[in-house]
Amino acid sequence: MTKYSYEWTKQHEMQHKGYQLLEEKKYDKAEKLLLKALEADDDNPIDRHFVYNNLIKLYYKQRNERTDALERCIHFCKEDIERLPKFLHNYKMKYPASSDLPEEMSYPQCPSIERLAIIYEKNKEYQKAIDLCKYAIELGLEVTWDSYNARYGTNKGFKARIQKLEKAKKKA
Repeated sequence: MTKYSYEWTKQHEMQHKGYQLLEEKKYDKAEKLLLKALEADDDNPIDRHFVYNNLIKLYYKQRNERTDALERCIHFCKEDIERLPKFLHNYKMKYPASSDLPEEMSYPQCPSIERLAIIYEKNKEYQKAIDLCKYAIELGLEVTWDSYNARYGTNKGFKARIQKLEKAKKKA
């Protein structure tokens, strides 16, 4: 059985605390801490990705209350997407697929693509959303959804989203 080390970098610790503040709806404190985490001395692709996930969630939740929130959400989606290949490489090196790996860590969560695709869809920018979904499939992220679908019997995923977007694009 392989042992995985779950070392907590300063960046990871700030990300985790930021997540807790976010869940407690202490948005101002969460934002400050998460932005500070991006400047951590021990910055690395894995922790940075999860900081981005929390910033994306934070700003999207505030999109109706803050005039800059949706723009900032889009910004961090794009930042994360730009770095996904490096993140995925590092993640797979640190957590290679194996039977003793916790199920929730078998495939990394990459909500930046899905969130940005949803934003593009709401803005009727269907081709941009389709292109993002295709990129996710190229990166191998569809397997995350295949696992989810098999487990919960749903029809989610980037392939299903592309079909939905193609229909919407034809109607527009």
